[in-house]
Amino acid sequence: MLKLPEVISHRGGPTVQDVKDISSRVEQELEQISDSKLVSRIRELLVTPYPAERAWDYGSRGEHFVCWTVLERQPSNTGSAFCLQGFGPADPWGLVSLSGSHMNIGMDSSWFASLEDAMRGSMAWDGRNPEGYEVP
Repeated sequence: MLKLPEVISHRGGPTVQDVKDISSRVEQELEQISDSKLVSRIRELLVTPYPAERAWDYGSRGEHFVCWTVLERQPSNTGSAFCLQGFGPADPWGLVSLSGSHMNIGMDSSWFASLEDAMRGSMAWDGRNPEGYEVP
């Protein structure tokens, strides 16, 4: 069972992550998004951030990292998570399964530099993207 706050090491040393910290990061991301429809959609799916240990398939056998689920879309069993390990800190926003047999961190193609990019790359967004925009 995870205990909060969770101390996580990454480049630059350890950082304490808790619900308040993750919520603040989400708000910072939302402030950077100019598309009001996208922001509204993200706000519809927001949940109180909660940690989930997820397997990291690219490291040592049995290696797990704590990823913070921030968005949930129950009909597709998918969500968005924040994790400074694994593909973070470069791509800390990922698309993840909420339950079932695929609870690992997943592949790099499901991790993004921003919450906006993660949302635009998810099944939860069916709106228009800006002209010339490509989901990384």
